[in-house]
Amino acid sequence: MIVNWTLIISLQLLSAIKMAASRSPRFRIVRGKIISIKNAPWQVSLQVDRAHVCGGSLLSPSVIVTAAHCTQIYSAEEFRIRAGSNYWNSGGQVVQVKKITEHPMFNAATFENDVAILHLRAKLKLNRFTKSIHLASKEPQEGDRVSVSGWGATHDNSTNRSPVLLHANLKIISRQSCSASGYAKKERGITSGMICTSGNHKDACQGDSGGPLVKGGKLVGIVSWGIGCARKDYPGVYTNVAHYRNWILSNKNN
Repeated sequence: MIVNWTLIISLQLLSAIKMAASRSPRFRIVRGKIISIKNAPWQVSLQVDRAHVCGGSLLSPSVIVTAAHCTQIYSAEEFRIRAGSNYWNSGGQVVQVKKITEHPMFNAATFENDVAILHLRAKLKLNRFTKSIHLASKEPQEGDRVSVSGWGATHDNSTNRSPVLLHANLKIISRQSCSASGYAKKERGITSGMICTSGNHKDACQGDSGGPLVKGGKLVGIVSWGIGCARKDYPGVYTNVAHYRNWILSNKNN
């Protein structure tokens, strides 16, 4: 039997593209409220050509953790980060990125293993506006209250970013409930490397990608993906920090 490998590969690629297109990376906070950087001093803005593209969290004066899908199409030399400011386009400290380490098993179609480490060219000066955050060692439980922050528009179909940092209070839902939501109809798997939230019409969305989900001052999640923004039956999905804690720590100092 003669196998048309070109056709098979093309069909597989088309399937992956369709799956990725239905899973939207997150660019904004829906129905968020203004928060001072003093209350989220680990929050940073990842920027390319002086434009905000993603969020991130400060792990040390020279190390940022973010989502791997944020770094897929850019080189380290193209990135800079802004820390210590309420605004993504002014204030605080700006430092260039030296090196990017993406999780080697990141899947751009399913958003599995959506985590990356950025090493900076210079150390940030820590102060009350710029502080590192500890990684959670245990994943949050169903019903736990968490907070997400980032810059961006406040409506699902808007492309305008908020110039000021926003946050929203959310609630953790079980992986089982998340899997049985609208994602079940679309056969979207929620793995052990993911956690989900609901928020009474509040949500992270495209551009908040890579930003922090926090509980009790510890990083429990990284903004990853979802279908739409704050849509009924489609919870927000985050990278489960506790699941990747060892990988993050082992690559933090490399």
